[in-house]
Amino acid sequence: MASKEERAQFLSELKQRFEGLTTWAIEAWPDSEKPLSRADFDIARKALLDMADRGDIGDRNAAVPEPSEDGPQYRNVNPAPWP
Repeated sequence: MASKEERAQFLSELKQRFEGLTTWAIEAWPDSEKPLSRADFDIARKALLDMADRGDIGDRNAAVPEPSEDGPQYRNVNPAPWP
């Protein structure tokens, strides 16, 4: 289990890398008539930080064995369509 310090360090680096990606995307965007802004990344930023802030992801993923350990080759994570 990761300590609070490890999680804080991970979250700090995740934010830094995401902001770097955002800066690059804004600068490299080829359509000058419709430029990107930081607000275009707000939904992705929120989803990423919400995911990183939850503590159960690593535990949940660790519970599923790898295919080499007789785990499933494929896990369907999509919900069934509405009837």
